[in-house]
This record gives sequence, structure tokens and C-alpha cells, in this order.
Amino acid sequence: METLFDGTPSTAESLYVSKVFPVVGRIVTSKIATPGTSCGKCKIAGCCSSLTNLDGFLGQSRKGPGTRSVSARDLEVYEKCPSQWYLSSNNLPKVSSALPSSERGRNIHEWLARAHMSGRKCDPSDLDAIDENFSPGLDESEYLDAREYVIQHSAICPIEDGVQVVGSEVSVYGYDALADVVVASKPDLIYVDTDETLVIRETKTTTLSLPVSSQEAFDKFFAVPWLIALVASGYRGPYESDKSRLELEVLSPEESAVFSWDLSDAGLLRMAKAEVRLRAKRWHRDASWNSNPGEHCRWCPVRGWCPDAAADEDGEEQFRIP
Repeated sequence: METLFDGTPSTAESLYVSKVFPVVGRIVTSKIATPGTSCGKCKIAGCCSSLTNLDGFLGQSRKGPGTRSVSARDLEVYEKCPSQWYLSSNNLPKVSSALPSSERGRNIHEWLARAHMSGRKCDPSDLDAIDENFSPGLDESEYLDAREYVIQHSAICPIEDGVQVVGSEVSVYGYDALADVVVASKPDLIYVDTDETLVIRETKTTTLSLPVSSQEAFDKFFAVPWLIALVASGYRGPYESDKSRLELEVLSPEESAVFSWDLSDAGLLRMAKAEVRLRAKRWHRDASWNSNPGEHCRWCPVRGWCPDAAADEDGEEQFRIP
């Protein structure tokens, strides 16, 4: 049980007038569409001019059971457990039980997003003060853990003189009319290089060994074919350029590497679209969302809503809704 408000009716009315009414007014009178993951439930998504045309992105030959939205991360969650994706996509209350690696990755991405928007190259000296550079509430051990990765990034940070930062953590929403699906993407960094090349850069962190080749990186990180397919389906970003490439930056505590792909390579684009098509096929046609119990249930944020969450724990108490 949680108390959301404890006050008199007059206080509630006063708060509504000062806090809520102005927001409601802007929503009601606005004529500007703001794309988001909720577009998947919108009845007019198919004719919304704010969604980029990405017809054929998922490579599906027919529409699914209903309009829905999907990201690369969604498909990765679905492959692990269809039920987890379904429960999460319906906005059920979640339990924060993320793996330490997930929390670390989030902290690092938040720091890089803020740093890159400053328009200058990342420098290890920027990491000296915990309160100035990382999220509030980060304890010292979390800070030191994330710091090792950011130091590795600073050696390969692409921001330099002549580089134009277009956006960091840029949300891209499009509509695949053939599949009736809203496509959601969020590249970590978009910038224009000194030679006028539009660059989409994705950053991943790992405690494992780094990929040894671009092919291994393509196979290991689904974000790579996903973002390549985005360009293959028509996305050109907020900056018109005749040249474009995708970069994948992989960070570990001891080393870092950057892999790149020329987005004018027709063979590469076909290969990426084929990978997205295969990954999306079962998700696109699914309407049952059966669970797939396993060790991952321990870290599932919606396990309290799943009757099969602890099916593999013989003799142990089942997870319960709080």
C-alpha cells in the first residue's frame, strides 16, 4: 500500500490548477505529434506524418495480429522469454532487479550522453569528481566500476575539432506499413565527421573478450544489423549526407575497440535486413506469449505477474505479486 496524496479537497484542487491544468491544456491544444513507444497502440499510427516511413523494415510479408511497437532490445527480450516481453510492454508494475552489468551499462551511457552533447572530446580528467560527472545516488563502488569503461572510451572518443554532434541518445520512430509495426530505435550518438560523413555510433560494454572482427561484432550485437537495416529502409537522419557509416564501440575495463560498416554497401544492407527479418518473424506472428522459465526469471522485472516465473525452482516458494 502506498499513499499518493494526503490533503484536503481544496488543496487537491489548488494543485490541479497549478500543476496539472497547464499540462492538460498543452496536450489538448497541441497540433504537434510526439512519437514514442506508445505509438504502437495508436489507431492512426499508419497515417502519422511524424513517423519516418520504414516500409519493409521487418521484412514480413503480412501484418501481425495488431499494431504494436518493437525495438532491437524488445526482440532480444522476446527471444529470452515471450511472456516477459508481453508483460513489460503492457506497463505492468516492475520490480527493479536488474543485473549489475545492466545497471553499469545504464550509468555509462548516461555519462556519455551528457558528455557528448558538450561538443568536446571526452577526457579522463572529467572523471575526477563523482558528483559532477555521474548520476546522483551512485555509490563509490558503482562509480569506480563505470569509470574504468569511460576511461577506455576517452581514448577512442570520436568528438574532435571539425566534428559536428547531431544528437546523443537520439530517439528514432518509424512505421513499417507492410508489417503494421512502429519501429523504435535509439542510437547512442549521431555525428557528422570531418569528411561530411554521417555516422551512427552504438556503444556496448562487456566483461568478456572483445570481438576480433567486424563479422563477429555483427553476429554478437543485434543492434548492429538493426541500425544498418534502419538505413537500408530509408532512414537518413537529421543531416542529409551522401556518405554514411555505422560504428560499434565495444568497451571493457581493460581495452576498447571500434568496428565500422560502410552503409553504401548493398550486400551489407541485404545481410542486415535478412537478420532483422529472421529475428522478428516469430515475434511478429505470436499472439500467445508463452513463458520460457529459466535462470533469467530471477532477474525478470515482471516476474511477480508470471505464474511460471519460478517453475524451475523445485521446492522453493513461488514468486508472488507484492
